[in-house]
Amino acid sequence: MAEEITDAVTRWDISAADLPETVLTAPTGGRVFLLPDSRVDGMAVYRDDVAGLIKTLRHRGVDIDFACAREDRRYLSEYGATEVVATIGIAVATTLTTDLVKSLVLTAWQRARSAVGSSCPDEEVDEARVTVKIAEVVRTENETAIRGLEITSRVADIENLIRAAMADPPRAELPPADSDDAAPEITTG
Repeated sequence: MAEEITDAVTRWDISAADLPETVLTAPTGGRVFLLPDSRVDGMAVYRDDVAGLIKTLRHRGVDIDFACAREDRRYLSEYGATEVVATIGIAVATTLTTDLVKSLVLTAWQRARSAVGSSCPDEEVDEARVTVKIAEVVRTENETAIRGLEITSRVADIENLIRAAMADPPRAELPPADSDDAAPEITTG
């Protein structure tokens, strides 16, 4: 009997030091930034299938760009199947709005599509498990706060889980940029 895999919504511990300067200084608005998968010797490393992802998302109306300049990024081929089809790191330079949530969901869906293959039926993409890491950069006159959210779920459930996390009262209050208060974990079966 297969072990049941639960959805998880947790805090993602990310700070200003973890984010590229482009994200921290971006004008407040609806732009989505694709974060690198890792860093090696100061270079941002992205999986090699994300270049097409950016073009596809722009074509579908998402205001998205790489968080790192072309000369500061490299691409890596990654092979092998895992329980989670894809992990995607996204940053926004504003609080999450309905339109931004839709852009994040479409980004997760397209990332899963690129991971499972373009010939895969939409229903299979919806069932693919992804991890979406969202860095929400909120600036006020005196401070910059970064709230991180990590969701692991079926692609089809990502939007509802983001909305539930946004509606969570402790999350609605903006913590100081250096706060260690953890957002509560939401786990569903």
